[in-house]
Amino acid sequence: MPTFSVIVPIYNVEKYLDRCIQSILGQSYRDYELILVDDGSPDGCPEMCDAYASQDPRVKVVHKTNGGLCSARNAGLAIARGEYIVPVDSDDWLVDGALEAIWDKAISPYAPDAVIFNAKKVFVDHEEKIPCYAEPGFYNRERMLSEVLPYMIWDKRQPFCRGIFNPAAWNKIYKRSILLSHYCTDERIRMGEDNAYIFECLYYSNSLCILDDVLYNYYQENAKSITSSYDAGRFRNNRLLVDYLVARLGGKEAWLDDELNAFKAYWLFMAIFHEARAGSGFRSGCKHIKREIEANRSADDIDCSRLPKAAALYLGLIRSGFFSLALGAAKLAVKIKG
Repeated sequence: MPTFSVIVPIYNVEKYLDRCIQSILGQSYRDYELILVDDGSPDGCPEMCDAYASQDPRVKVVHKTNGGLCSARNAGLAIARGEYIVPVDSDDWLVDGALEAIWDKAISPYAPDAVIFNAKKVFVDHEEKIPCYAEPGFYNRERMLSEVLPYMIWDKRQPFCRGIFNPAAWNKIYKRSILLSHYCTDERIRMGEDNAYIFECLYYSNSLCILDDVLYNYYQENAKSITSSYDAGRFRNNRLLVDYLVARLGGKEAWLDDELNAFKAYWLFMAIFHEARAGSGFRSGCKHIKREIEANRSADDIDCSRLPKAAALYLGLIRSGFFSLALGAAKLAVKIKG
């Protein structure tokens, strides 16, 4: 059984795939398998995957019909044999020596259920380290409960619904045994699917190691990425996401219910901000917001009294039917923030 199973979901990334795969195959730590999941990619990616598999016995390829990121990751997990699962997005890449650093600094000394490490955003002309507000080191369950878990979704010392660490999958490693019990089972979720399982997996982990090392490059220039394209079904997706997470974690802890309440409000707001960034007209945008919020009950079950004042006021606008004001405020905020 290898130490790591590196799982790479692949769809329409022919331009970036070599860089990603070579960053993994070039790792100095060699005890791993690489699982390439071709999620029905329409370009040359399927052939590229097969070529790598024919050259290196550690590479395994899954070809499947397109089902989205969640579906692709699950297909990779289903055949993984490694003790730890390492998710890597196909337009990103690992830093040289990343797996060795994870082994030397986390797994060999502590054998934790989970590992979190740092990452950086890579733009064409500059790089930015992604902030992590948790102290590096080893956390047993008691320390996790006091210093990490109550702040993982919303750290109230930070701006609204910003957690103590970035809520992405690619800088977090879990034991395969944890993931097999707590992976995201709702493959209809196409945005925020990382959130659907990373918090649950961390909640059910008994130990955690946080590394200060920057080990992952998060590429920012892929225009075809789901995070940069308009999705008219964002309200429906976000409803699926919050319902899924509440069903899995709701009622476990009072502090967790408080975080989940903020999570519901945040993803409602983000759907409106997504509409604000769209190129559609203002009136059609307002109609779309009204229709989607009503159809998906997006504002129905959020406790205003547990939100900060600005978030509660914004939610009040939405609940009162002032969709034009809500969208206008979002467009202004987008313009100010660039």
